[in-house]
Amino acid sequence: MTSLLKIRNKASARINRASLLLGAAVLSAPILLAQPAAADDISDLKAENTALKDQIESLARDLQQLRDAVHQNGQAVAEVKADSQNAGPVVTSGEENTKLAISGHVNRMLFYADDGDQARWFHADNDSSASRVRFIGLTKMGDNWSAGTTMELQFESNSTDDLTIDQNTATIASNSFTERKLELWFSNNDLGKIYLGQSSAASDGTMEEDLSGTGVISSSGYSGLGGSLAFRVSGSQGVSTGVTIGDLFSAQNGLNRDDRIRYDSPTFAGTKLSTSWVDGDEWDLAARYGREFDGTEVALAAGYWDASPTAQKTGYGMSASAKASFGTSLSASYSSEDIEATARDDEEFWYVKLGHDFEMTSLGGSAISIDYSQTEDQGATGREGTFYSLAAAQSIDRLSAELYAIIGVYDADLPDVQTEDVTIGGFGALVRF
Repeated sequence: MTSLLKIRNKASARINRASLLLGAAVLSAPILLAQPAAADDISDLKAENTALKDQIESLARDLQQLRDAVHQNGQAVAEVKADSQNAGPVVTSGEENTKLAISGHVNRMLFYADDGDQARWFHADNDSSASRVRFIGLTKMGDNWSAGTTMELQFESNSTDDLTIDQNTATIASNSFTERKLELWFSNNDLGKIYLGQSSAASDGTMEEDLSGTGVISSSGYSGLGGSLAFRVSGSQGVSTGVTIGDLFSAQNGLNRDDRIRYDSPTFAGTKLSTSWVDGDEWDLAARYGREFDGTEVALAAGYWDASPTAQKTGYGMSASAKASFGTSLSASYSSEDIEATARDDEEFWYVKLGHDFEMTSLGGSAISIDYSQTEDQGATGREGTFYSLAAAQSIDRLSAELYAIIGVYDADLPDVQTEDVTIGGFGALVRF
């Protein structure tokens, strides 16, 4: 409501200025025209008179537009006042100057899996963006300083990352709360932001820049869709290779979430730098960039991480996404990790995605995408794999919901073993609160 009042005040000030200028122009016109002029100046005066009339007409149009804007803003302010009076406070904080917000989402789907020997449907929680609840506290001191807290808990009932083809759903042990974020932070507009606690390290997410609009079900972190499903040996009537989708496919997304201290710089010309130190003497660096150029959106991210004290590995990754004004987008990711304990080549992962979003219905935005990825030498074992999928998403804005569907195929290339492909698919919905 404060921002609407500011807009209204600014618009009113502009109307006053425009009215004064218009009045001055109207009053000055006859004075200028009444001045005696030489015959050879008549043509110049006519030209000036025509220009002055054009200016007056332009100012009149601008003044009417400003009046219309003030009228619309006044209606919006009245609606906000009415809503706030009727609804009353929903959540209050124990601290006088602190705001507390509760939000989250539930993300459920019917998930299909076929490992070449068996096929079945599951009721599952979509691990691409698992069901969760968050509590965010915010307090401010003056115009530059602020502090806050974030507590985010995740609850997945039969996660797509944990299900197996022959499971008894009722006995899944992973159906419990897990921590995603438990942190506090301090921010200064000129100095940046510092975090302390459990949450994303600086490099987390640097592999996931994606403007396609289908991120709710399709992204470079796709291995959570069937991560515990095992590849079968071809022609063996169900013999497992012991290698799961999660073993073979990973975007190597930096240091992920952990207990850490993290610093983010202020954003300069669309660029933000970050670094963090993680419990166990791990550390990382990251850079992110986002801008819009004549209707084309661009998002870039890159990161380097050193997990050698605990996991004996270092790595780097980058991702980029661009979306044209007409809705077509292209996204790509690449990462590489060096496993210090082996003499094998580095693990590598790359991913590319073509998407398009459009307005198919007044309910909200629609999007479709196709993607393809390849993983090499995962686990430093000489194993390789490919994945490709087709996905679609439909937003329902007034319900704060997204509907989605996907069909995809995992193909494993294991040394000395022929395997069956694993086909996954399904459809579901994410509803925010």
